[in-house]
Amino acid sequence: MGEIGGSRGKGLNDNGTNEVSSGSGGSKEVSVNGETSEHSNGGETLSGKESHSTEITGKNTEVRSSADEVTIHYRTSSGWNQMVETPEMLEQAQISVENYHAQSIQQILETNGRYMTEADRARVAQGVDSIKAVEHNPSRDCTGFYLYSNGKTSMEVSAINQQQVERSTKHETNHFASKNQEIIVPQPDRKGYTVYKTVGTRKTSWFHSNETGKDTEFTSNGRGLNEGLTTMYTNQQLHELSREKGKAAERQEIYSHATELCNQLEAIVGKDTLKEAYYGGNMQNLEKSVNELAGERSFETLIDCLDRAISRDYVVRVEAMKEAQTILARMYENGGKKA
Repeated sequence: MGEIGGSRGKGLNDNGTNEVSSGSGGSKEVSVNGETSEHSNGGETLSGKESHSTEITGKNTEVRSSADEVTIHYRTSSGWNQMVETPEMLEQAQISVENYHAQSIQQILETNGRYMTEADRARVAQGVDSIKAVEHNPSRDCTGFYLYSNGKTSMEVSAINQQQVERSTKHETNHFASKNQEIIVPQPDRKGYTVYKTVGTRKTSWFHSNETGKDTEFTSNGRGLNEGLTTMYTNQQLHELSREKGKAAERQEIYSHATELCNQLEAIVGKDTLKEAYYGGNMQNLEKSVNELAGERSFETLIDCLDRAISRDYVVRVEAMKEAQTILARMYENGGKKA
């Protein structure tokens, strides 16, 4: 079990699906592919297969997205980053990451295991396949990373400080515990295959050519909803542990616009509908609820708004927020109820 913060230049077929987790406030960079990572001051990274810039979420958080990854970067001025000077200290950080991962799995299964299939509960109970605490690299400014590829999972968490390690580990563990699915469809006529990957509510796909070894035709949607829900659930779970931990996580303002929209959506459609989608992969009920309350194809528009709500461009984020709230207001007026 572990979170990975390595390079993100691989193709989707190599990287799998990544999700971004939160850390402590600061500047973060996000990548989109098959990986998700966190950055030094409370950032997260997502590896994908498309090349484009993404959001700035917190006051000191910068998010960048590329075809191979999404990464959030933060900057911190103190903590383990200055303390990890010996192998013994990094070894202690490794123990902390493993313990937080195990604690997070127990908490997630107790609270949300009923939304998962029996097979997924067994997968989550076993923990991530590879987990590692690493000394923070300021040039990368990444505090956490999750990779799902070829049926294997891995995590990497930067040893910055105890508080950051706990939040980053819990965020990435939620990505791991969410619905993880990878389907490979052979296409012999094109001498390659297409990969369809799901992590939480984010879906990606790409075509891999056996002749050239390259990945093309990358598509991605649902990342904004996925990051908003991951951050919301991470914050809620930290609140369950202590009010102080929950408040500290909220102050980071990770994916603040998307997270706020997810909080509002939860109040309208209910906790069960969202958790069934995130942990159980049942997006149909969520889509049905949104369309019934807001009108045909409103779900598609809402997903697009949430994706734009994590844009690197502040103006784009604000406009997406306004558009999404119009849909949410219509849902509430037409019968949406508080969870």
